[in-house]
Amino acid sequence: MEIPKQIALITGANRGLGRHLAEELLARGVKVYAGVRKPDLIDLPGVIPLKIDITDEKSISTAAEIAKDVTLLINNAGSSTGADLLDGDINKIRSEMETHFFGTLSMIRAFAPII
Repeated sequence: MEIPKQIALITGANRGLGRHLAEELLARGVKVYAGVRKPDLIDLPGVIPLKIDITDEKSISTAAEIAKDVTLLINNAGSSTGADLLDGDINKIRSEMETHFFGTLSMIRAFAPII
């Protein structure tokens, strides 16, 4: 795979690992979509902010319509409620499952035909 010819979509690209991945890919000549819930908070020159909430199917399908040229999907978006699985708040646990499992799966399903 020739890295400079790739077009990446990184979810959760506004901070942490997602931001570092975006910076590194940009430095290597990759076109980068920064998938985030609040695009106005993106401050990385060169990235293309793309509004995505991976727990919202409409948001994902809209992003897939916009980013039709993606060749590399990096599912990085996440959440951390700190809920204990045995006796934690079940709604917080559901929220984590919606993000980490169903959200990631929805992204894969939306972008696999494009990639």
